[in-house]
Formats: sequence, structure tokens, C-alpha cells
Amino acid sequence: MLVDLCCYFKGEMKNYQEHRLSHLNLYKKSLEIFKLSRQIASYVTNDKTILSMCSSVKNYDLYADSLVMNSLGLVPKIAETETQENPVLKLKYAKSLHYFIDCLYEDCLNLESSKISGKDFVRMLRKELILLKRMYRSYVKSLL
Repeated sequence: MLVDLCCYFKGEMKNYQEHRLSHLNLYKKSLEIFKLSRQIASYVTNDKTILSMCSSVKNYDLYADSLVMNSLGLVPKIAETETQENPVLKLKYAKSLHYFIDCLYEDCLNLESSKISGKDFVRMLRKELILLKRMYRSYVKSLL
């Protein structure tokens, strides 16, 4: 009976955490950025897969691969931060998000400097990253 009760509360806690994540603006924005970066990478590299971008020798393929991989790292890092109960570790995880945001911004700059079509899309992603950075700052301040 006690084991069933513990499993029930763990399931309820998991549902609560998923619900809390789905309402977090930072989480929503990071999902949007992942989708946008994947679309940009697909456009720039003529629908190459991540594996073929990674093994390519062209700079813009490598930049696009880095863009997708860094944007992919945002979402789990936010989930990890939100599910952390220890406030010190929660703040540490939240601060590590800054690394991913900066890497994404650098990837955008690298893509813009290379000879690609679709630089307007990359500029749009940079604007979204600036918004994400603002949201990130207010998120970290809320944890303090």
C-alpha cells in the first residue's frame, strides 16, 4: 500500500513538473528556437541530415550542425533546471544556459559571415535569441 502511494505521488509530481514546464515562457521560447534553427539548417544545407552536416567539409554545414546541436541542448537544460530541488544547483544549472545561448548567437554570426542564402532567416533567429537572453535574465533573477 505504501509503495503504491509513493508511486502515485511520483507520477503526480512528474505530471506537475511537465505541466509547470509547458507554461514556462523560457521553455516555450527554447522550443521555438530549436524548431527555427532546424528549419534554417535544413534550408541552408539543402535538407541534409545532422550526420551528413557533421561529416561535411563545408563551413556552413558545420555551422548549421553546431546551430542545431546547441539549440537541441537548450530544452533539456531548462527541464533539468526546473526539476532540480536544490536551490544552489538550480541556480548553477540556470547559469549554464547562458553558455548555450551564447554559442547559438556565435553560430548565427558564423552562418551570416559564410556565403549562404537565407541570411534574413539567420538574422531573425538572432533577434529571437536576444529575446531569449532577456527572458533568461529575468528567469535567473527570479531564482535569486
